[in-house]
Amino acid sequence: MSFMTQKNVVGYLPDDKPSLGKSILFALQQFLVMLPATVLAALIMNGRGIEIYSIPAAVFASGVATICFLLVTRGKIPLYYGSSFSYIPAVAIITTKFTGVGADAVFGAIMVASIISGFMSIGAGLLIKYFGQDKIDKILPGHITGMIAMIIGLSLAGNTMTGILQVSVSGDVNWLSVLIALITFITITVLTVVLKKGFISQLPILLGIGVGVFFSYLIYVPLTIGGNYFEAIGSYFSNIPAGQISLFEHMPWNTLAPAFKQPEIIVTAILAIFPIAFATIPESAAHVNQVDLYVNNLAEQMGVEKRYNIKDELDTNLIGDGIGDIIAVLCGGPAGTNYGENVSASAVTKNFSSYVFYIAGAIAIVVGILLDLIGNINISELLTQPVIQGVSLYLFGAIAVQGIALMIEKKINVFDPKVVAVMAFIAIVGLGVDSIKVTDTFLLPGIGVAAFGGILLNLLLIWLEKLFKTKNQ
Repeated sequence: MSFMTQKNVVGYLPDDKPSLGKSILFALQQFLVMLPATVLAALIMNGRGIEIYSIPAAVFASGVATICFLLVTRGKIPLYYGSSFSYIPAVAIITTKFTGVGADAVFGAIMVASIISGFMSIGAGLLIKYFGQDKIDKILPGHITGMIAMIIGLSLAGNTMTGILQVSVSGDVNWLSVLIALITFITITVLTVVLKKGFISQLPILLGIGVGVFFSYLIYVPLTIGGNYFEAIGSYFSNIPAGQISLFEHMPWNTLAPAFKQPEIIVTAILAIFPIAFATIPESAAHVNQVDLYVNNLAEQMGVEKRYNIKDELDTNLIGDGIGDIIAVLCGGPAGTNYGENVSASAVTKNFSSYVFYIAGAIAIVVGILLDLIGNINISELLTQPVIQGVSLYLFGAIAVQGIALMIEKKINVFDPKVVAVMAFIAIVGLGVDSIKVTDTFLLPGIGVAAFGGILLNLLLIWLEKLFKTKNQ
């Protein structure tokens, strides 16, 4: 049901249930809002070496994970779960370093690491539930989570620019690639500034991709291939290979056995991926607080006296998020997070019905199956690589800025010597090295070393500070 006040404010609260027809339309809109980001995350991760994700699997997994998230949170937190961009740099480390290993083994390693990352989110939720959020803040203060988020965004800066410049063996820059990447990047940037209201304001990345693809086929493809325009376009399309991964190909029974035959890859994957759980905790907290604010404001406008204490559900949200990670990778998709895009869409449409999000998850499952039946198209080549790299230029920078914003919000004291030391270690180690070779098959990812080392260093400095403070009293 929906409620209406004297001001004719109509909306749906988490425990409201619109009619089936309206719910399907609302759910379709939520599905379309999440679709570009969920698909794009899988595309970018596939563009770094080994093809490990299919688009049908990414869409299907997001739907299953969303329904599981809603069940775990008992429908109290109306959010959609989709592929997370935060995992892209970590996955890229694994796919680029183990290109000769085989997609099954690599995905199996990523699956194990993502499951462990999911359990870390669940552990963080349980810690908050039983001991309070201050315990998390002591282990993962803002200067650690903020710096981890920042280096996650910046760690692939070199690879992204390499993909944009496409420098030849002779040292020449592919200026056509640069042009298309810049057109894509600038379009997204301008639209994020110009579009402020309505459903269209949720789609700057999708619109930017559309503009980039248009100019790709207008300029990049014909001039790169040469000759007659239509023949060049036809030649490009005819040479796009089909996607290699089907919907249910990367399931546990196909991937875990090959992975465990090469445990060094699993260890590398764990060290690369586990810091992502730390970086997504502040993101989850922000989304829960946003939803709480929007829902209670809507309830007040509609004259509903009930209070929705969603901001107190951070522990449940983290547990649901961790379970979502586990479910998503077991379904062959990328690990993820709940989506801010869908929070904004709910705020614009005044629709926070959890029932609608259940249906959105079901739509994703059906669409994922249909996409696989229609044929698994290699969308990364269809969009062209300069477009993908132009989007990466924006997204990776945005992730880095979010880390900086987190540290500003937490009012980190950058004049505290122990804070400076920890931030310095995380930044230099995380950005200074992609990976450290231990053996031919065992690598220590820079992000993992930076995150784990930063946490230990921070705890050591806190202990030393307390020790000497006690002695001097």
